[in-house]
Amino acid sequence: MHTRIVIAFEKDTTHGPGLRTVVVDDVSVAGTHEPFVEHVSFTAPAGEVTVVATDPGIPQVALALAIGGRVELIRGRVSIGGAAGLTDLQLRTRLVDVADVTAPEDGIAVRAVVQEELALAERPASRAAVAAFLAERDLTDRAGRPWEQLPPDIRTSLLLELGALHPHVRVLVLAGPERHGGDHAGWLGTAHRLAASGLAVVVLTTAATAAALAHTTEPDLAKEPSA
Repeated sequence: MHTRIVIAFEKDTTHGPGLRTVVVDDVSVAGTHEPFVEHVSFTAPAGEVTVVATDPGIPQVALALAIGGRVELIRGRVSIGGAAGLTDLQLRTRLVDVADVTAPEDGIAVRAVVQEELALAERPASRAAVAAFLAERDLTDRAGRPWEQLPPDIRTSLLLELGALHPHVRVLVLAGPERHGGDHAGWLGTAHRLAASGLAVVVLTTAATAAALAHTTEPDLAKEPSA
């Protein structure tokens, strides 16, 4: 499966969205003194991993919130399969590991993180259910360890898997996985597997990480049209 890399923001979003295609059209999000995000446009089809290069930190968080319908826009439009209402966006998206929003606290035990995520996904979250989830992934011996002690690729992969369990989710938005370090191959493999199940997976990352992914995968490069 290909990884779709958006190195420069696309401007042509008029080719017609599919049933679950995410369309981000000329989106800007207000900041304290200037926009956190400005004039962002791209599409993210279902069944694919779309990597969007953007500035780290607050811009990544702001764009994730915009895609998920968690913040008002000062310009532009976000839609999923043509639906653009905030309620629709919130229902259909899961924001994964967004700093200061959905990212787990480092010191919480692994089993507690899994329990909370299962509960949010409206899945059984008993001790037995958590133990079974971890056992299936050969993580039983790490259940009581602090979340931060898991390797970065395993942490990100687990959060992607747990996010995909939400009953109405159609889009996973992963923000800033590069901030944890480690090899991207593990979580990227998980992202591809979840995309293959029919989800649209959007990864917001730095330009450097996006460029590295472009050299290690077979992407459909989406570059800004020449003026």
